[in-house]
Amino acid sequence: MNYLAHLKLSGDHEYIMLGNFIADHIKGNQIQGFPDEVLQGIMLHRKIDYYTDHHPVFMQSRERLHTKYHKYAGVIADIFYDHFLAKNWSDYSDLHLSGFTSYSYGIMLRNYNLLPSKTKKILPFFIMQNWLSNYAKMEGLRRSFQVMARRANFKSNMEYVVDDLIDNYELYENEFKSFFPDIANYCQNELDLLFPADRMSKKNQLLSERLVEKSEPKEVKVVSKPFPIKYKKAEKSIEPKSSEESDSETASNNKLKTKRSLFSYKKPKSTNS
Repeated sequence: MNYLAHLKLSGDHEYIMLGNFIADHIKGNQIQGFPDEVLQGIMLHRKIDYYTDHHPVFMQSRERLHTKYHKYAGVIADIFYDHFLAKNWSDYSDLHLSGFTSYSYGIMLRNYNLLPSKTKKILPFFIMQNWLSNYAKMEGLRRSFQVMARRANFKSNMEYVVDDLIDNYELYENEFKSFFPDIANYCQNELDLLFPADRMSKKNQLLSERLVEKSEPKEVKVVSKPFPIKYKKAEKSIEPKSSEESDSETASNNKLKTKRSLFSYKKPKSTNS
């Protein structure tokens, strides 16, 4: 899954969200020195990746893309699923997407001193270009894939991938809608173990009550062994880079400071309140 899904699947726990967001930028012994909840968020991110990669529905999406996009098929499927999460956000959350994304940006800015250097480097562009929401729009999705294609080390064909999404749009959307309640239930169980008080009070549920009421319980057989204690090193992620990235680091930091004041506010209220 990509950034939006990882944040959504963290529940309303600031440090879990932070760890889940930065996990791809933490390598080897860099994991030392973070608060316990941030470490739990990093581990949750890795469990989400492992579960997703071995889920039969996600595997179908990835395999359909593999013939044309090869090693980039998993990255593309991740972003497709973030697109459908953003597009259908109201089915999975009682908060507006804009409120959730602003709240998430605020968490990163409030905890800026805990971010690894790579996260600090991309954060100004991440916020200014509003990556979390822009995947909901086809033009934002196409622009991101075009930038990723230019940055790929090998021929990726990602500049054409949105056309393939459009050709099989309903198929990919149905696969996402089948998959997401499963990953949400998996993460809910993980969070319930970490925060038993939330489980008792039914606080911070990952799925909205509307979706829970519609969903029928089902057993999902993930095509893998249980999540290993020792896991493979994560593949190097491809981060979209803005044309503004050629500006000096000083200019980026000045823009980031301006943005901090814009996102320093409390979590927005639920639309059901």
